Amino acid sequence: MSVKKLMHLLASLFPNSDSGDNSVAVKIFHRMSVVKDYFVSKKFNKNRGWPVVPGNYVVGNPNGQIAVCTLTTDAIINQIAPWDNIAIVGKVYTPNLGIEKIILNTISNPNIRFLVICGKDSPVFHAGQALQSLFQNGIDKEKRIINAIGHYPVLSNLAVEKINQFLEQIELVDCLEEKNIEHLHQKMLELSKMNKKPFSKNSDTEFTEIISEQAEFTRLKPGGNRIPLDYDHKGFFVITTDSEKKQITVKHYYKDNKPGYLIQGHSAESILLSLLQNELVSQLSHAGYLGAELSKAETALKLNLKYEQDQSLKRINFK
Repeated sequence: MSVKKLMHLLASLFPNSDSGDNSVAVKIFHRMSVVKDYFVSKKFNKNRGWPVVPGNYVVGNPNGQIAVCTLTTDAIINQIAPWDNIAIVGKVYTPNLGIEKIILNTISNPNIRFLVICGKDSPVFHAGQALQSLFQNGIDKEKRIINAIGHYPVLSNLAVEKINQFLEQIELVDCLEEKNIEHLHQKMLELSKMNKKPFSKNSDTEFTEIISEQAEFTRLKPGGNRIPLDYDHKGFFVITTDSEKKQITVKHYYKDNKPGYLIQGHSAESILLSLLQNELVSQLSHAGYLGAELSKAETALKLNLKYEQDQSLKRINFK
């Protein structure tokens, strides 16, 4: 499942609060990304330097003045990274943890004076719009980005002084939704001609503080007790596949085994969203189980494997 699909799925699984936030979806998305960051940081921490936090980026020239955020667009990252005066280029999805990483990595390098945002914004988290709002409106006393529309746009892990330094040091260059590589290159050339001096307030002491300010996570061991699915008062599901039609069939039964609903489709995500929208699932563990099984069924159809519910995928033996 792609990152974009994952964000849509999480937003659907966990409805917004009355304030419009979806902090549960954001936290789950972040915990998934922590797994990747953990392994990246093990290698990263052996040679601590700049950038100070790992993430989805490519480092160019550390003496460059320009940082580039392509939001959810990754196709142009490797094209931009080699350009003159580009210090770092990468993606961001969330208007909280993702933006916090941008702030830490930019203010820890006094050479960086511009942040260019380009590419397609996330339709779920709206990190690009949050960056626009941060520069236009700042933050409130709760460190919430004022007028940001994404899910939980709060920079809770950063000191206000670091956020203020970011806004003072960095000039936002807004190229939101721009993916034309020639147009972007021309913009970078224009910025390079401005030849700004390094930001003077950065020091070795502040650099050390930035590194130590990263949030500490409590380690947990994987595993736990699954709640039996027969506890879901909404009923249960039987999932089958049709390899010729490339189709997934889901039959819903009530707890007394009476037939309920029938849904057929080709996408695991669309089927799961339909089940959730029609309130046929009452437990998160059940929703997680269905998501895993439907993804497995879709994979079986794409790779021409044999799917059986609750069983591992198997090769189809042709006689």
